[in-house]
Amino acid sequence: MTPLQSPPYPALIRFAIPMMLATIATPLMGMVDTAVLGRSGNSAIVAAAGVGATLFTVIYWCFSFLGYTTTAQVAQAIGRTDEHGILLAGLRPMIAALAGGVSLCILQWPIGWLAMRLLSPPSEVLPLAMQYFNARIWSAPFTLIGYAQFAWLIGHGRPRTVMVLQLAMNALNAGLALLFVLKFHWGIAGAAWATVASEAGITVLTSAVMLRMRPLPAWRAAFAGSLDGAAWRVLFSANMDIMVRTLLLTGCFALMTEQGGRLGTLALAANQILMQAFLLVANLLDGFAIAAEVFGARAIGAGSRPLLIEIVRRTALLSLLWSLLLMAALVLGKTPYLDAMTSALPLQVAASVYWPWVAVLPVVCIWAFLWDGVFMGAVRTRALRDTMIGSVLVYVPALFLLARIFGNHGIWAALTLFMAARGILLTLAWPGLRDSVGTVAVPHPEGLTSAGSDVR
Repeated sequence: MTPLQSPPYPALIRFAIPMMLATIATPLMGMVDTAVLGRSGNSAIVAAAGVGATLFTVIYWCFSFLGYTTTAQVAQAIGRTDEHGILLAGLRPMIAALAGGVSLCILQWPIGWLAMRLLSPPSEVLPLAMQYFNARIWSAPFTLIGYAQFAWLIGHGRPRTVMVLQLAMNALNAGLALLFVLKFHWGIAGAAWATVASEAGITVLTSAVMLRMRPLPAWRAAFAGSLDGAAWRVLFSANMDIMVRTLLLTGCFALMTEQGGRLGTLALAANQILMQAFLLVANLLDGFAIAAEVFGARAIGAGSRPLLIEIVRRTALLSLLWSLLLMAALVLGKTPYLDAMTSALPLQVAASVYWPWVAVLPVVCIWAFLWDGVFMGAVRTRALRDTMIGSVLVYVPALFLLARIFGNHGIWAALTLFMAARGILLTLAWPGLRDSVGTVAVPHPEGLTSAGSDVR
C-alpha cells in the first residue's frame, strides 16, 4: 500500500486485528500474574500485585512518549520517503529508553519509598507490594527499549511482526510465572522475575528483527546524526506535552487505586481483577486507534487533508462497531473471567458487583482512544495535553465526591466520567487539526517538532 492510497475497510481490519493481539500482551502479562497468584486464595497477594502493577503503569507511562512519537515520526518519514528520518526516528528513542531505564534501576529505593507512601496500601499488602517492586524494577531498561522498538515496527505498518513478538513475550512470561510461583514457590517476587526475564528475552529478539529490516551499517551511519544536540532539545521540548498528559492519566489511575485501598483489602483486590479486564479491553480497543495513527500520520506527512479525513471516518465507524462487540463479550464473559482470575469466592462476589461498570466502558472509552491515535499521529501534543488537563479537572472532584457517597461504585463512575470527558474534549479539538493539514509544514526529518501546534 502506497502512503497516498486511502486504506479500504478490509485493509484497516487486517492492520487492526494483529495490532490488537499485540497490544493485549502487556495486560495479559498482568492477568497471568494475577491469575497465578490468585490460586493462593490470599486477597492480600492479589491486592499487592495490583498495587505493584499500578505503580509500574505510572512509571512506564511517564516514558510512553518513546512509543507514541516514534510511531508517528516513522510513519510521517515513510510518507515523505525519507530513509534517513526513519532510522533517526528509531535511534533517538532507543538511546533515551536505555538512559531512562538505567536511571530507574539506580533510583529504585527512593522511587519505591515515595510510591508506597503515596499509594498507602493496607499494612498486610505493603511488604508484598515492595517485594514485587524490588524485583520487577530490573525490567525497566528492557521495557522502555521495547516501547521504542515496537513503535518503530508499528510505524512501518508491521503489526503482525509486533503481534508475534508480543505474544511470544506473553507465552514466555506465563511459563516462567507458573514455574517460579507454583514450582519454585518464589511467591509474588517470582511473578515479577518472570516479567523481567521475558521482557529481556524479547528485547534481544526484536533487535535482531530490526537489524534484518535495516542492516547494521545503515544504523551506524545514522548514529552520528542521532547525537545532534539541537535535535535532542527539540525532541524533549515537543514531548513535554505528552509527558504532562501521560503523568496526569497515570496519576488518575493511581488515585483510583489509592481510593480503593481506603475501602479495604477486599475492595482493592476486586478492583485489581476488574482493572485487568479493563486494561485488556482498552488494548483491544486501541487497534483501530493505532491504525488511525499510522495511516493518518502518512497522510499528514504527505500533506493530504482529504486522505486524513477519510481515514478518520473509516476508523471511527470500525471503532464504534468493535466497541459494541466488546461490550457484549464482557456482558457474557463475566463468570468465566472471574472464575479464571481467582478461586476465592468472596473476591469473586465483590468483583461481580462492580462488573457492569467494566462492561459499559468500551462504548464510553472508544472515542478518547480513537482521537488519541489521530492526534498522536499528527504529533499535535498541545491538544492532547490541554484536553487531558480539562478531563482531570472533571475527574478528581467527581472521584472524591462519588467515592464518599457511593463507595466503590462511585470510584468506577468517576472513571467512566473521566473517559467520557476525554472523548468529548478531543472531538471538539478535531476541526483545528483537520483544517491545518496541508497548510502547515510537517515535522522536519532531523528533529521532532509538533507540527501545526502554533495553529492552536
